[in-house]
Amino acid sequence: SGDRLQAPAGHRCAVSVDPASFTTLLQAAQAGDSGAEGRLYAQVYAELKRIARSQIRRVGGALTVHPSTLVHEAYLKFVGGAGRELVSSQHFFNVLAQAMRQILIDVAKSRRTEKHGGDLVRTDLDDEIPLDAAALDEALAIDDALTRLKALDPELAQVVEWHFFAGRSFVEIAASLGLNERTVRRRWEAARACLATLIRPGG
Repeated sequence: SGDRLQAPAGHRCAVSVDPASFTTLLQAAQAGDSGAEGRLYAQVYAELKRIARSQIRRVGGALTVHPSTLVHEAYLKFVGGAGRELVSSQHFFNVLAQAMRQILIDVAKSRRTEKHGGDLVRTDLDDEIPLDAAALDEALAIDDALTRLKALDPELAQVVEWHFFAGRSFVEIAASLGLNERTVRRRWEAARACLATLIRPGG
């Protein structure tokens, strides 16, 4: 499992979303403007799909889920939520990345239960999920370790969520948190070490 906790391959450029336009559309969408909601979705779709592909890779091929479906499900989950105060486009993408991860984990748990004889209703997300129990178990072990890390050290867990799952670069994370890049990298290495320990039996 330690090998799975590597940084995303390569680094991409920063999210190409106009901050002023994004903020205006987000505020209007959260106020109930369906037209603004549609325009916001169109503006962020490409980046959300990239994040979705990354999320699906993170479960090691255990779930055969189409990125477009995952984006749609996560966006619906986001707009259905209440009381979120998003301060930037980076925050928005991080929240959506977490929603995608939770959806995939929920599907993985359901799929594992089904494999063990549970009586479950299938969804659009899990129609093509292969019965790869080892990969599912590993994905769930990483998620469980991250949940425990969040209770122990929320700052370390945040870096994992933003870098490993949302695909944010260290430079982007540093800018969002008001830190220097070296500090973020130190947190990442510390988080990896903690997660590797938590994933081990008895960790």
